Amino acid sequence: MVAKTIFDKLSDDEEEHDAMNMEEIDIQDYARQLLEAHGDKAVAEAAQRASTFEKEGKTEDAETWRHIEAALKLMRGPHQS
Repeated sequence: MVAKTIFDKLSDDEEEHDAMNMEEIDIQDYARQLLEAHGDKAVAEAAQRASTFEKEGKTEDAETWRHIEAALKLMRGPHQS
């Protein structure tokens, strides 16, 4: 068995980081599309889907929808009174 060098480890970390960045880009893009399609109801839609997945025990899917919900809240900005 060949031991991994520090360069192999860094390469693995970079690939994981790139995958996480791509997922974040996908989440932002999907959140934008959801906002365009559902307007003010987009956050509630994302929260409902996350809740449904949580109840079904699908934690990875629920986490993705919570990230989409958070992205939507950032896009929407602070509430104005």
